[in-house]
Amino acid sequence: MKRYRNSIIRILMLFGAVLIGVVVLDCNVKAEEKSPSIIIDSGKDASGLSDGSYYTAITFNEGDMITVQAEDGGAIHGLYIIWNSPVKEWVLETDNGSITCGQNGFIHEYIELEAGTSKAVINIPDNGISICDIRIFGSGDIPDNVQLWNVPCDRADIMLIAAHADDEILFFGGIIPTYGVAQEAKIQVVYMTQFWDTASIREHEKLDGLWTAGCRYYPVGAGFTDMYSESLEGARTQYDEDAMIEFIVEQIRRFKPQVTVTHDFNGEYGHGYHRLTADAVMNALEAAADAESYTASLEQYGVWDTPKAYFHLYEENKLHLNLREPIEEMDGRTALEVAEEAYKMHVSQQWCWFYVSDDYKYSCADFGLYKTLVGTDTANNMLENIKTYEVQEAESREQESIEESIAESIRQSEEESIRESEKESIRQSEEESISIEESISVEESMSIEEAMEEERARRHTQQMMVVSIAIVLAVITTVFILVCVHASKKNSGKNMEKPKRRKR
Repeated sequence: MKRYRNSIIRILMLFGAVLIGVVVLDCNVKAEEKSPSIIIDSGKDASGLSDGSYYTAITFNEGDMITVQAEDGGAIHGLYIIWNSPVKEWVLETDNGSITCGQNGFIHEYIELEAGTSKAVINIPDNGISICDIRIFGSGDIPDNVQLWNVPCDRADIMLIAAHADDEILFFGGIIPTYGVAQEAKIQVVYMTQFWDTASIREHEKLDGLWTAGCRYYPVGAGFTDMYSESLEGARTQYDEDAMIEFIVEQIRRFKPQVTVTHDFNGEYGHGYHRLTADAVMNALEAAADAESYTASLEQYGVWDTPKAYFHLYEENKLHLNLREPIEEMDGRTALEVAEEAYKMHVSQQWCWFYVSDDYKYSCADFGLYKTLVGTDTANNMLENIKTYEVQEAESREQESIEESIAESIRQSEEESIRESEKESIRQSEEESISIEESISVEESMSIEEAMEEERARRHTQQMMVVSIAIVLAVITTVFILVCVHASKKNSGKNMEKPKRRKR
């Protein structure tokens, strides 16, 4: 019997372990990537939309519809579109209704379809819209290489201003994993160049590079076209420097960075546009704090005086970042290793002689503190003397909580005071009522006594009057009787004298 019982216990334990394992696995199920069946209503060949290449793209006209289904006939729970041109709002039709997409302008756009759909119909919103690739997924956690971007942050702890895509990795590459990942600082990348009219693949590569580096806030870019400049003077003939300053002023006012980082004043290896970007940032830092300068962005964002600004390779107030510490959140890789991997995402630029390093001439670890409102640095830390916005918000919430607690305590104290005052008032009222009642009782008693005394006096007076009257009547009666007696006696004497005279 004991042997059977032990066997049953072991079976139950094994079943429980299996059940727990199934639950754990279910909580971490990766979404299956499905092979898509794509039909374009205009009849175009759709094979280029599922080859995974940025180099193959199809251009559409307004009103074109692309129907996407899973080849296995299963439900689609996620749709990932790689647009090859700037995109505006568009409509996706599913089994469960229409969804408005594209509001954020992400060219790598993921649409979650939680309820699932048997087909998804993409409605092209404008002429000239181009798509590189379409991927679809079943239910579960999507792969790490699917980019779920956040909109640009509202306020940036660090703003990186890069002349071109890949400069933010080559020259500032360790900043994103060091501060944006390990310290959860908000990092906003701003590009001074767009590549739609030169090499659109670089628009994709810059997103891949940022994502690999750990950035999750979608970058912002200016509309300036990429042109190589061998000198600062040459760059000034190619670009409108005032327009560059105005754009940077707007970004500084918009994102209110606590730290701004940009290029070497010498353009690293002498690139004229890098130099022009550094000069434009220098001027924009001052102008952004001036209410009289570039007023177009003033009304919307107000002025902003950046607390700290670093320029790459700046010779004064030098800072050398430690990019060789393992970062737990990056699977133990160092910031330097992460930056090296991120630069590899810029596939089209791998022919160049540039590389990511923290110990060569153009080290991505070397900066100088150009401007500070919070004191000089004493350590290799860009955020020294700075509280991140998240910390500030946490402190603000804590302060609000404290103030609310104090206010609540005051309110409760006031309510208690009011209650005590009301109790005292009621007590006093009751005492006054009792006093009044007692006073009334005394007065009533006195009134009754007085009335009784008056009644007694009245009765006494009546009695005295009766006695007086009785006495008077008695006196009168007595006098009357006496008079009558006297008169009677007198008459009696006269009657006795008359017979005697007859005898004579």
